Amino acid sequence: MKRLTFITCLALLPLALPAQEDRYEQLTNPKLTHINKMSPRSTFTSYISEEDAIVNDRTNGTYRLSLNGKWKFNYVENFADRPTDFMNARTDVSRWPDINVPGNWELQGFGTPIYVNQPYEFCSKGYEPYWDKPNPPYVPKEWNPTGTYRREFTVGNDWDGKEIFMSADGVRGAAFYYINGKFVGMSKDSKTPARFNVTAMVKRGKNIIAIQVHRFSDANYLECQDFWRISGIERDIYLYATPKIYIADFKAETPLDPYYKDGILKLKVKLANESDIKSPYVVSYRLLDNEDQQVTQSSTRVEGDQTEVEFTKKTLRGVKQWTAETPNLYTLVISLKRTNGEVIEATSCKVGFRTVEIKDKQLLVNGVPILVKGVNVHEHNEYTGHYVPEELMLKDFELWKKYNVNTVRTCHYPQQERFYELCDQYGIYVIDEANIESHGMGYDLHVGGTLGNNPLFMNAHLDRTMNMYERDKNHPCVITWSLGNEAGNGLNFYVTYNTLKMLDNRPIQYERAGLEWNTDIYCPMYSSPQSIEKYAQNKEMTRPLILCEYAHAMGNSLGNFQDYWDIIEKYPILQGGCIWDWVDQGFAAKTSDGRKYWTYGGDYGENGTPSDGNFCINGVVYPDRSVKPQTIEMGKVYQNIKFIKFDPQTSTVQIRNDFSFTDLNKYDFHYIVRDHGKEIYKGKMDNINAAPGKTATSPFLQGIPKEKNTVGDVRIEFYATVRKAEPFLPVGTVIAREQTYVHPFFKKEVAYQAPAKMEEVFSQVVFSGDGFKAAFDKQSGLLVSYVYNKQEYIYDGQGPRPFFWRAPTDNDYGAKLPVRLKAWREASYQTLKAESFNVSKEGGNSIVKVAYRFPQTDARWEITYKVYANGIIKVNNRFVAEGTETPMIPRVGLRMQLSETLTNLTYYGRGPEENYRDRRTSQFIGEYTTPIKDLYEPYIRPQENEHRTDIYWCALTNKQKGGLLFIADRTFELNASNYPLGSLDSGETIDNGAPRTANTNHRHLTDPQPEKMVDMFIDYRMMGVGGDNSWGAMAHEPYLIRPGVENAIEYGFSIVPFDKKTDYKNLIYQY
Repeated sequence: MKRLTFITCLALLPLALPAQEDRYEQLTNPKLTHINKMSPRSTFTSYISEEDAIVNDRTNGTYRLSLNGKWKFNYVENFADRPTDFMNARTDVSRWPDINVPGNWELQGFGTPIYVNQPYEFCSKGYEPYWDKPNPPYVPKEWNPTGTYRREFTVGNDWDGKEIFMSADGVRGAAFYYINGKFVGMSKDSKTPARFNVTAMVKRGKNIIAIQVHRFSDANYLECQDFWRISGIERDIYLYATPKIYIADFKAETPLDPYYKDGILKLKVKLANESDIKSPYVVSYRLLDNEDQQVTQSSTRVEGDQTEVEFTKKTLRGVKQWTAETPNLYTLVISLKRTNGEVIEATSCKVGFRTVEIKDKQLLVNGVPILVKGVNVHEHNEYTGHYVPEELMLKDFELWKKYNVNTVRTCHYPQQERFYELCDQYGIYVIDEANIESHGMGYDLHVGGTLGNNPLFMNAHLDRTMNMYERDKNHPCVITWSLGNEAGNGLNFYVTYNTLKMLDNRPIQYERAGLEWNTDIYCPMYSSPQSIEKYAQNKEMTRPLILCEYAHAMGNSLGNFQDYWDIIEKYPILQGGCIWDWVDQGFAAKTSDGRKYWTYGGDYGENGTPSDGNFCINGVVYPDRSVKPQTIEMGKVYQNIKFIKFDPQTSTVQIRNDFSFTDLNKYDFHYIVRDHGKEIYKGKMDNINAAPGKTATSPFLQGIPKEKNTVGDVRIEFYATVRKAEPFLPVGTVIAREQTYVHPFFKKEVAYQAPAKMEEVFSQVVFSGDGFKAAFDKQSGLLVSYVYNKQEYIYDGQGPRPFFWRAPTDNDYGAKLPVRLKAWREASYQTLKAESFNVSKEGGNSIVKVAYRFPQTDARWEITYKVYANGIIKVNNRFVAEGTETPMIPRVGLRMQLSETLTNLTYYGRGPEENYRDRRTSQFIGEYTTPIKDLYEPYIRPQENEHRTDIYWCALTNKQKGGLLFIADRTFELNASNYPLGSLDSGETIDNGAPRTANTNHRHLTDPQPEKMVDMFIDYRMMGVGGDNSWGAMAHEPYLIRPGVENAIEYGFSIVPFDKKTDYKNLIYQY
């Protein structure tokens, strides 16, 4: 402990350093974490009365002056060019441009936004002025972009005689502060407040505040997070005033008793007295419930020079407990009073009674195991960078509640203060992470390796850990402390772990500790479902496993997410995880013609600017918080109510309650019976009661028809909805749902159909009937023309052809599949020539048999067409890849290009959103209709999208209500798009990890252009999208397509034309 005290005190040594002298030395001294900064403290506001403190709106009854808004701003690229007299009143800054505060300067036209994952942003080998490699604690001296801010503010005479403080809640870069020409102090930790006592510098009337921020300092070595490296004042900045005697800090501990019934209140208050008067005064507190009724109170007399008060611990009977499901809060009001009862100062904060602990290999909240259904959250605003205003935060909370997210990991730094208040209020568990990541240094424990074992950086590690802890210690939402991210392990993390353990009893986690002693939770990242199951089966493991990062949601991803949770829910020691990550970190931009798109790494700067490309586009929502198919999948898998077993014999369903603290009687339950998508019955399920972790069985469900009374496919959908409105969840909001089938799809007997007439016309074989004509090219074997009622439906002769490729997804690129599987690309695009082409009459049918060979993959495809006089074509396919060295197959299907007149798609299958074999649990089988142009899913980097699975039939229609109906023999998979596949394909590589060069392939959602045709795929299957990670992992084995004779594929469908006089739905059971 003595050593810890000594190291912490090192930060106090340079108080007398001149403001502008030795600046570079100050920037490269990791022992110097700040100058003149006040000790970190919890979040609270000083008020003049208890009534104002209870309201706590930070506006009324407080001395607080926001400095947000327009500032004058000077920007230079080189350290030596920075202004040095900017703090002086006589310096004219009128010609400096304006800048918005908060907001990163790179997003306002100054300097270059840089996105890299693990490297340092000032390193790019071979490109000046970047360094070839990091050299801690040093940073470039000549090239160090510097922003200088200045503005005026006015203080009234009502601030006279008070202590005045300045708080900069978040400044990215090493910041030097000045008021009225006087040096205030310096700070380096960009994600916690820098508070300074500026009483001696502020005067009544007009004042000048100036701040100079250097982009690079030794702090960058600990802020090597996977996000945009951008700079400047990115959180609120303000002044506030208190009496001379004021509350400096307090610690409110509110656990439950050992029986988890009653609440315990422990309160320590730190005081400061800057006056010359040391008379006694009174410190008191009141605890109020959610109706502002007093629960308890206490007061104590203290001497004028006393700096700390510890109240007697109190036990409170039958308190309302805080959890993410039941965020019951109390208001703690703390007051300083004169001995005559006059209030000197009051403040308040919300507290919640809850206990967090680890027992019997599980993380418990209030004695109950929880499941962490989490996301990792970076601060990101598509317009302002890291500045996230409250209205955008509230949008996140709305989505988390709607899609069953209960936990946020604050990757990889503490969020702004208001965020935690909202988590307390609305019920979100928080894994609070210190602003520490030194990924670019690697994890080697030896000299020159991880900074986690480098004594030079011990003070900085401890400073950042304490900044987080002291600020957030009173929040009930914080259930776990995280020591940092990807910063190696070693002495510095042993120290921070032990320090937190001495101060607080909440569990501590740290991913890089692995199974070392300095983590209470085993929190790996990107462990596969198989890996975590192996951990769960190891009886020697004693710590709960909670994945700090998993399900890497880059681009078209989040495959096999249900598979993760099938295993997590199987083993008590497995308690969930946090998806990487919440929001795509793209910045809004527009093309020259005004179309919006989002940028990513490498879109800014000159050649050589370091970049990790679109590796920042990993969110389950887009940058504007619009949802993706992945969002919906996450919400379905994360739901807390499971309809686990429908019994057709008794017409009942079992309903499992996966909440930890909520009874099912809080919700309404109903079901819908559908016959081939059409609702035929809707009923309620009353009296569903099940305690957390228990299962209820529904009463008998009415309205389920017998098979003989149905048209075809009969399914039941079950829903749980909100009965009483909750924050973000209006009455009727669906919080859980499931679908199961009662009777399978079946078809009627097909009536006799006359064969089409056949004739050879030059290089084609032409079939015809009443109002119908189809032509096959004898050389290619393609159906090159299909005319029905004078409408040509085949575009440019591109009828069905075997196709094996998809536009690579981000996960495909990560696994190098465009290179490893390129033989299938070549096979898909080879000049098509039929190995054999035979026409015959068999059993009264007109038949075309075409065979293809694909030498790149030693594969064969045989297609048999039966062509009828009414225009119906029955298509049967057989495919086999025989080669022993043949790689796995991205897709097996037929591609065709159809007329642009076909503008709408109706299908019966999984929907309404895009889905894949490993990401479809959220998409119910039903009938869906949409314009083809709206099927496109606008991934920020173009790639495979809009796929649909389990398709029984689909119809493409034109404005005249005619079109083509495709009916599966069993089921098929489907894509139909105005964006041809080639426009979505970025080639063999996308150069994600390279510095930006003229040849780097950066494509955006506005690059593909729709064409006047429909690019359609009728697939047997497409491989899954995967999602374990985006740098090597593939889809899981059940979702791959393997070659081999034993894996030969057969599938078929019918093409049925129709016009406006025909109801095509009457045809779907006949072919």
